[in-house]
Amino acid sequence: MSSIEPGFYNNKDLILDKIWALLSKGVKDREEDFRLPVVVTNSKQGPDARIVVLRGAYPDRNVLRFHTDIRSEKIESLKNNKQIYFLFYNKEEKIQVRATGTATIHYKDETTAESWKKIQSMSRKCYLATTAPGSVSDNPTSGIPEQYNGKTVPIDETELGYEHFAIIESTIHSFEWLYLASKGHRRAKIELSGTSPTVTWLTP
Repeated sequence: MSSIEPGFYNNKDLILDKIWALLSKGVKDREEDFRLPVVVTNSKQGPDARIVVLRGAYPDRNVLRFHTDIRSEKIESLKNNKQIYFLFYNKEEKIQVRATGTATIHYKDETTAESWKKIQSMSRKCYLATTAPGSVSDNPTSGIPEQYNGKTVPIDETELGYEHFAIIESTIHSFEWLYLASKGHRRAKIELSGTSPTVTWLTP
């Protein structure tokens, strides 16, 4: 850990900018830890967690975005309960961020259509699975048609995948930030629901 004290260590006005900087980097940089958050939804059996790939971070709207299969279990969970939670951790920076929000499901709309155009064949391939994620199978399977396994799929042949493609956009209501430091940790909560963010120091 660097011995240099970061600007946000004792200045709560700099914390939110740091959070969005890490989130924005996570969208673009495959090596950034914030690219792979844990997302928690509320299923009928209780909290249900998984890792997703962060696909969008929009500070002007307080929105986070990730892609999913419309047939996945998380879709049904979010239809029943729109509350959603994210957990991020950057090992090098020693920063943990928890985010609480409300999810919106996009399916076959302008948002999904625009994003689908930008998705490469390798990523589209996942949506060609003939059975829903989590389906029981008698044998090990990727779910993808046999002719595509281990091969690059021509982009025109991936268009069928759009039928299963969905986007979850989560409007974030609050962040809880934790910075680990040998000289003393720092923790704060940022409320985003008002006209301007409210930042409150917490005991770590």
